[in-house]
Amino acid sequence: SSIVSDVLLQDLLAYVSSKHSYLRELPQRQPQKVNSIEFVELEQLQPDILVHVVLRIVDITVLTEALYSYRGQKQRKVILTVEQTQGQHYVLVLWGLGATWYPQLQKKKGYIWEFKYLFVQRNCILENLELHTTPWSSCECLLDDDIRAITFKTKFQESAPSFVKMSDLATHLEDKCSGVVLVKAQILELVFPVTAAQKIALNAHSSLKSIFSSLPNIIYTGCAKCGLELETDENKIYKQCFSCLPFTMKKIYYRPASMTVVDGSHTICIHVGSKLLEKILLNISPDCLNRVIVPSSEVTYGMAAADVLHSLLAASGEPRAMKIQSLFVLDENSYPLQQDFSLLDFHLLV
Repeated sequence: SSIVSDVLLQDLLAYVSSKHSYLRELPQRQPQKVNSIEFVELEQLQPDILVHVVLRIVDITVLTEALYSYRGQKQRKVILTVEQTQGQHYVLVLWGLGATWYPQLQKKKGYIWEFKYLFVQRNCILENLELHTTPWSSCECLLDDDIRAITFKTKFQESAPSFVKMSDLATHLEDKCSGVVLVKAQILELVFPVTAAQKIALNAHSSLKSIFSSLPNIIYTGCAKCGLELETDENKIYKQCFSCLPFTMKKIYYRPASMTVVDGSHTICIHVGSKLLEKILLNISPDCLNRVIVPSSEVTYGMAAADVLHSLLAASGEPRAMKIQSLFVLDENSYPLQQDFSLLDFHLLV
């Protein structure tokens, strides 16, 4: 507080409020207290909070390229594959001081570890939640006779790959339980935010021609590592992603979309990431929309993708099976202050 100028901070807030007014519509977050951080199950992770976890290390990957520099030194990034339930893998990213744990973690890979003060962050490209170390994080390898290890092993041995339960939208909204669920619903609309002030909305009223003409605007060129959309300079040359230097490769992505679905009288909006949108479009890569499917034909992959979207959004379209991750934030009276839904998988009903 002695370093930050109150006047400069107020000017910054005024500027952000005028240039990015949509930020004021975000729901207020309750600040997390250090003494209230709890041990959590990986299946019940919520984004943007600190947690403690007990888990088993499955695999370790060290990224050799320099990701960023801190005080003149190149920092490495170590990625752990971890699990609490057999076969259900999650990602734990070690940064800075956490990356120095690599030698001891490598020696005891497959053991049970306790990690404290990890930050839960959403991966916007893969549409999953990841654990990230913080400057306050710590780790401890648990001995076999430790009560924490015994409890973990008991749950782990009892756990088996379980099927995601099927539910209707009305029941799921009434239960207000965060987690993974399979629902059947009809797609009403897909909305693609292009800029803060521009978006593309596709629905049953959109013609096949208009959907096809919209395809160039629902893709973008981004960093091949983190997916950040890259801007161009006055010479139409793409700028670099400074966070991922010296990695400079580019890749074309579908823009994430907001999907409105309906089941009976209940309607929700589901966030659809780039990879899931590509799967919905029959795995047609966004960089080959202009290519012809057969050399002797004039039909392009873009035409096929537009036809898929037109069929999905048709007024008489059939319900689709969707695996969604739901997050409910409730007050003391179990009233939903916030509810978010993300698409994890998509199926055509037989």
